[in-house]
Amino acid sequence: MSYRPVRSWIANRIARHCVLPIMYRRQVMAFENRCQNARRVQLDLLSRIVRFGADSAFGTDFGLNRIRTVADFRNQLPIAGYDHFAPYIHRVANGETTAMFPPGERILTFIQTSATTGNPKIFPANKSWFRLYQRGWDVWGVKAFIDHPEMFGLPILQLGSVWKLGETPAGHNIAVSSAMIERYQSPFIKKHYALPPEVAMLKDSEARGYAVARFAAMGPIGLMSTVTPSWFLRIAECIRQFSQELIRDLYQGTIDPKFSIPPDPRRALEWKGRKPLKKRARELEQILNKNGTLLPRDMWTPSLISCWLGGTVGHASKQIPGLFGDVPMRDQGLLTSEGRHTVPMEDGIPQGVLAIDANYYEFIPVDETGSVDPVVLEMHELEVGRCYRLIFSTMGGLYRYDIGDIVQCVGYRGEAPVIEFLQKDGSYCDLEGEKLSAHTVCDAVAHAERVAGMSLACFTLAPLRPTGELPRYALVVEQREAPDVNRALALVRAMDDELRRTVLVYGATRLNRILGSPLLVRIASGEWQRLISREVTSRGASDTQYKHKPLVSDLSFLDRLKIVDSTDSSTQSSDRRAA
Repeated sequence: MSYRPVRSWIANRIARHCVLPIMYRRQVMAFENRCQNARRVQLDLLSRIVRFGADSAFGTDFGLNRIRTVADFRNQLPIAGYDHFAPYIHRVANGETTAMFPPGERILTFIQTSATTGNPKIFPANKSWFRLYQRGWDVWGVKAFIDHPEMFGLPILQLGSVWKLGETPAGHNIAVSSAMIERYQSPFIKKHYALPPEVAMLKDSEARGYAVARFAAMGPIGLMSTVTPSWFLRIAECIRQFSQELIRDLYQGTIDPKFSIPPDPRRALEWKGRKPLKKRARELEQILNKNGTLLPRDMWTPSLISCWLGGTVGHASKQIPGLFGDVPMRDQGLLTSEGRHTVPMEDGIPQGVLAIDANYYEFIPVDETGSVDPVVLEMHELEVGRCYRLIFSTMGGLYRYDIGDIVQCVGYRGEAPVIEFLQKDGSYCDLEGEKLSAHTVCDAVAHAERVAGMSLACFTLAPLRPTGELPRYALVVEQREAPDVNRALALVRAMDDELRRTVLVYGATRLNRILGSPLLVRIASGEWQRLISREVTSRGASDTQYKHKPLVSDLSFLDRLKIVDSTDSSTQSSDRRAA
């Protein structure tokens, strides 16, 4: 979008005084009212979900037409994962829509998962499911614009993905969820996208990062949005690394030829970026000459930055204020390929109201995981402060689906629980019985960052079983983020102390020398991005979906990285070993 101040001013005034008040009443206030009667809303939705699927092959096989109560629902259907539904999903992919849906139901696309664990999976995105999924986005978006109305009319930096990743045997499109959202976004909102659609087509990570910075730099930005905060850090790195090229291209209206951009997208991008912006380029050049570097906060003052703030992925969001300035941030909510599960309503917190009108929810207390006959709770039965395994049923043909997400109830809004995503089940490592969790590791590293006076945009704690030595963990960081080894070692020691304090078994194994002291392992600068590129390529997914793992259980994890040196945290930095 080319920014036009007069048009932006007019759009802002119309939105503030006409559009947003109407949308607020229709979307946000209606959702708030439903939260006051959340239990009834959930039961009504469960009845709709069951009736909707009753005439499908799945519904016939599992007797959905015989379900009248919650007890019937639980007796008739097992709690299950993807493999339980895979045969029916594959039948839909092959053209048999009635395997999961009633006759005449339209399939919009198939959604490919981000493959946090295992190989990517696909799910059919049908029209009835998408209508409820989109309602959650409408509530989130209207509330965000009501709270930050000054961003209405300004360009939106929305990092998306290509629409067509492939096709099913029956010819249904395959895409990731972000591409589906963009595909069916309001035309009015899409007019305000700052990035040309060709940017999403770029597979080379460096070229894509630069193209994002290049087109977003052409003017102000109102809203910056992507699920994974690491993408904002990637934009900042591209601005720092290619500041000279960026300024020159803005001045000349060009796209630097050194970036790996295929001919067709390059021609389109060159045409859309052809207008020289000499004044803008001079402003940025003055800042670069004065400060010696260029940061996102030198280029934009957005009204709102939206990404995940919590969970294991959200750790990287702590780096955003230092790069983008003191900008309000709002969590996007617990989003999966199978649906939206929370609706955040406030800035700066990693939690949201359960999406009570999108899916039917059940919860299993974490300490019941693995039980043959676990306690299963409805949403109104959750206890504040306790952690649960999330189970849901949707209009998308999934019933009592166990996605493996661990959440915590942090309060209530009316009868609807407010929950926070913590981590995926299985995000654990257990060398000697300590069973560290990714969430605990993130908390310990955050504490250690404050103690050591440094911050990490990206890290991984990896297990080691070296021959002839005690098993131990290695905190893996890039060399450029930890140039001062002594300070980095202070961080590793503080992390170790915090884990010993908060994880009793870890503390005991360290005290009794069952586990050795953790290592600081520094890898070559840019190695995380190379790892991301390899992962994305091997899985055929989008880099905007990539979720970096702060904890792994793979003993060979370090074998895939270019190690600069490693240092035992119990020794001085002079004792470090080069790779």
